[in-house]
Amino acid sequence: MHSMEANPSESENVVVTGTLFHDPNAASAAPIEELTSRDLQRRGIKTVTDALQQLSSNGSGSLTNAFGSNGAFAAGASAPSLHGLTSDSTLILMDGQRLSYYPLADDGERDFVDTNWMPNSIMERIDVKEDGGSATYGADAVGGVINFITRKEIKGFEGNAEGGLSQLGIAGHQRLYATYGHGDLAKDGYNVYVNAEYQQDDAVYNRDVGYPYNTSNLTGIGGTNWINNSSNPSATYGSTQAIVAPVVNGQVVGSYRPLNASASCGKYGSPSSGTLGATNNYYGSGSAFTGCSTDTTKAYGQISPSLQRINTTAHFTANVTPRSQFTAMFTYSQTLTVAQGTTPATLQSQTQSKQDSSYDLLIPAVLPNGQLNPNDPFAAQGQAASMNYMFGDLVPTTTYYNQNFRGSTRYNGTAASKWGSDWNYDFNFVGMNSALTQTYTGYPTINGIENAVNNGTYNFVNPSENSKSVLNSIAPKDVVHDRTQEYSYEMTASKGLFRLPGGMVNLAIGGNIRWESLNAPNANPYNTADPGAQYWTINPVNAKGSRWVESGFWELGLPFHKMLKADLAGRYDHYSTSTGVDYHHYTPQANVVFKPVDEFALRGTFSRGFRVPSFSETGGETVGYIQNSISNPAWLAAHSNNSYTQAYYVGLNSVGNPNLKPEIATNFSGGAVIRPLPWITLSADYYYIKKSNYIMGNPLGQDAATISEDYVTGAALPAGVTVTPDTADPANPTATARPGLINYSYINAPWMRTDGVQLGFTASHRLPGVLHEVNWYSKGEMTFVRRFSVALPDGGGVEQFAGTIGPYNTTSASGTPRWKANWSNTFMWRKLAVTPTVYYTSGYKTVAQDAEGPGVTSCSAGLTGWDQVPSGQCHVKNYWDVDLTVNYQISPRWSVYANVYNLLGFRSPYDYATYGSYLYNSSWSGKGIVYRSFQFGVNVKL
Repeated sequence: MHSMEANPSESENVVVTGTLFHDPNAASAAPIEELTSRDLQRRGIKTVTDALQQLSSNGSGSLTNAFGSNGAFAAGASAPSLHGLTSDSTLILMDGQRLSYYPLADDGERDFVDTNWMPNSIMERIDVKEDGGSATYGADAVGGVINFITRKEIKGFEGNAEGGLSQLGIAGHQRLYATYGHGDLAKDGYNVYVNAEYQQDDAVYNRDVGYPYNTSNLTGIGGTNWINNSSNPSATYGSTQAIVAPVVNGQVVGSYRPLNASASCGKYGSPSSGTLGATNNYYGSGSAFTGCSTDTTKAYGQISPSLQRINTTAHFTANVTPRSQFTAMFTYSQTLTVAQGTTPATLQSQTQSKQDSSYDLLIPAVLPNGQLNPNDPFAAQGQAASMNYMFGDLVPTTTYYNQNFRGSTRYNGTAASKWGSDWNYDFNFVGMNSALTQTYTGYPTINGIENAVNNGTYNFVNPSENSKSVLNSIAPKDVVHDRTQEYSYEMTASKGLFRLPGGMVNLAIGGNIRWESLNAPNANPYNTADPGAQYWTINPVNAKGSRWVESGFWELGLPFHKMLKADLAGRYDHYSTSTGVDYHHYTPQANVVFKPVDEFALRGTFSRGFRVPSFSETGGETVGYIQNSISNPAWLAAHSNNSYTQAYYVGLNSVGNPNLKPEIATNFSGGAVIRPLPWITLSADYYYIKKSNYIMGNPLGQDAATISEDYVTGAALPAGVTVTPDTADPANPTATARPGLINYSYINAPWMRTDGVQLGFTASHRLPGVLHEVNWYSKGEMTFVRRFSVALPDGGGVEQFAGTIGPYNTTSASGTPRWKANWSNTFMWRKLAVTPTVYYTSGYKTVAQDAEGPGVTSCSAGLTGWDQVPSGQCHVKNYWDVDLTVNYQISPRWSVYANVYNLLGFRSPYDYATYGSYLYNSSWSGKGIVYRSFQFGVNVKL
């Protein structure tokens, strides 16, 4: 046994989330969910990402890895969204220190910290402060604070190996880690350890799972057959087997037929015939055809990307003096995400900016060298050919290779004082760089397509004979380098001043200075001198900026009585930005705990936090696409009601606004903690968060239908909204073009508000009677969202989202379920531990007022995220999941375990309104798409 005096420095080097004081036994007025490494192991949670995604307070706007397969702006990363305030309002720390942002913004707008890179095996615990923390940590801590606490000391060797897959034989998983530590802080005065982790999670494709998630033919659930050309005009854009028809005097003559009659339709194709629908081939609309169709969902659809994580950490701690300690830590990590696009480009394609296209491209009869074109079966008659074709050998694929370099140091301790209590001091520095390399392959340029056609270099007759150089000439590799940096120095000091009846009055003061920067260049710039050089569909999202932040803060602990304790705090932050705009804000905070008896306590918090505009919101640009149609009769007539007038996708181009104001948040929480028995703790807290100056895209600019009608009729557009016209209609080039891009900036809306209730439960006890050798440990949490609403500017009304699939535009249509809960129970008997964990997410209506207008609640306005889904869905069902973990301690050094995820085999409920995933919502029911999954592993400690 060692007395506390024998190692005072160790007792002082404690990170306590949400306060500047270092007393781990102090009662917190804010609800804090603590997830220890043992909790995660018992529940079978292997990464910090999974731990956060399963929190009951993790709500609308969370960023899952599955979004990377469905066009996410920040693919390759994952982030939580406490209380549904999106990823930019949850502050993520490691050992109380800030981390650099992921180089790509969520939805092209929100800066956030990626959790994929973090080493899980050296985590001691994860503290989740489910209340505002700006008075302690500064900006971004509006929805809450997540603090990853690493292990200070590891002795000897620890290792793990595990593997697994789902019952379908997919979703392969491998994980390894090893840690070695030397030195005993108490005896030797130092400890050093090194750690390495590896994890591989294989990609899951739609074709690997069951119906209907594996096909575009949804007739079996009441939808349409999006493979069949007569039902799906888009399917006639082309298959991987070309069809052709002769063109005489600018008109198609006869019907389309296969270019290579002996070729099969391929593994995911089938013979098809009918009439060409409204395609981008302006020569062929309405013509008969015989050829192939391709089930693009089965052939190319991806449910979740391949994700590989590798990281290494070196950690050193030394007792410099009997009262002080020095800690240094360095981590290198890399994550490699490979995401595949849904459908390859077709011969008739368009640049991302819609300023150039190959819509009117014909296969020439004669090549530049004078030879007849082998890709044109009508060349001998001197006739060009109209062709429909999909480049099946150019599958759009993006790899995200993110490297993180993080180093931190801390020197802290105590100093004797002749009055009050001793001084506590802490000096720490952290620096972090995140370097992301995006590599795009399989994305053609219009120049590449046209050159390959006009020069005859691409073999349409037998595409398998095309060389790599030919494919690269059509779709050259696009490599983009993005980087974020963060450097922060902080110092704090605290001491007891004098005593009150409840204890010592403590005062803490501190200061921080940090530098943050982001450089995310445009992956697909537009060159006015050469429009066709731009890539097909690669988003031109970009942002750049830097800022200095200087902060001063204080905290005062006031134990008025043993039953009544208060805590007051404040922080001033000043931002100097590269745009020349400065921000400053003072955040006050007050916390109170009233505990009349040990079994009951009341607690409450109040603060006025803030969030500064992100680099993207002030100086970036992002384009998202939504389906759009124009109904003006005069405009339709001017285009002869041809295929150009059919439904299409218009771009919503969000442009940064350097004049944005910071969001100001009012946070309140109040509740009770009850201990009816010594081994049971219950908690219930009400939370209220209101953001003033809420930053959002201009809702007038996002109303594509109204803007389009006004544009084609020549009516005035709203202030700050402009239109970039689409490619002209080749058949009617002088008629007004449809809108290609709708351009608008971010604005400050009046407010955004959410409130609700959080419930918590813990119990630890030995079971009675014949089961007295069984120890029971139980932990559960539940969150209820009462309101989630946004007030639109200029009296535009209030949008209500709780219990619906809204916000639709800012959360990839993940929605705002009202209820979310989890409950874990561990039963330990001798060397065996068994833990079932139940997860629940309530259902929601398929309406969203940001997409359909304030006040819309009727299911008649239900949304659909995909063209082929059934209509009329009003409500998405709730989702249950039960996981089971079994651990067996073979010896003091060896243990084995098994995890079964989705034990009862619950399937993901159908969600026809979301567009973030195909027919299901990956935010809430990701486990149900792959059915049961199994993992087995072994742990060793030497």
